[in-house]
Amino acid sequence: MIGRTPAILLALCCLLALLAGCAHEEALVVSAKDMPPPEALYERLGADPAPGKVLTGILQVTASLPGERHSFKIAAAARRPDSLRLEDLSVIGVPDFMLTVQGAEIRMFLPRSGEFLIGTESSDEIRRIFPPPVKPLDLVSLLFGQPPGVSGTKTLKGSVDRNRFRLDVYAGGEWAQTLWVDPASGRMTRLETADRNGKTAYSVRFQDFTNAGSIAVPGRIEIETAAPAVVRLSLRNPEPELVTQDDRDFFRLRPPEGVTPRRSR
Repeated sequence: MIGRTPAILLALCCLLALLAGCAHEEALVVSAKDMPPPEALYERLGADPAPGKVLTGILQVTASLPGERHSFKIAAAARRPDSLRLEDLSVIGVPDFMLTVQGAEIRMFLPRSGEFLIGTESSDEIRRIFPPPVKPLDLVSLLFGQPPGVSGTKTLKGSVDRNRFRLDVYAGGEWAQTLWVDPASGRMTRLETADRNGKTAYSVRFQDFTNAGSIAVPGRIEIETAAPAVVRLSLRNPEPELVTQDDRDFFRLRPPEGVTPRRSR
């Protein structure tokens, strides 16, 4: 035991140094003079990083609801600014759903029932695929590690929040979003977005950034909706790819032969 003492002490020292390093990083405070102009920062965060390209990946999803927890996989493809494709990858049997979004139109096929629905983000049957405050096109931006778009005339306020740049976005004079950005990497690490009443609708944390072609995207996205119906959604995209998609109907699902589309309210 005595002979092992130096090794144990060395291990403890290494552990303490690691913990001290983490604490030091949390304690870092960024100077206000380092804050870039809010307009320039917001424009850079929302710029299309790969025009025309499609971000793909197999999402490992964990959905935590009150009293429930579900894990599943989804094949996802997104193209800025308004195109999305999701396909459930069921382990057993046929998939639960296939869905495409192109602009305001959403198409969804339910193989188990044979229904093919065409609607919008406000359609009840389509909305159940997403947590209530999260819009389908929000997910396009989130997969790229970017803030969802805010409509209307915007006012921006920049500040420093400990070791992050903070950007508050107002639309029509009302709070719409708050973004936190890592000064070292320039990547957004956290987001809060408002509901119609100016309260937090949902928050997002972006982690484990990884390369996808010429860009870096979050390998892990943690979404949490606000009370009272709190939903936590963990999206892991461990192997994202940036590809070219020439199929014009890739983001506009076609009904299978013999299936008549139905308008969803």
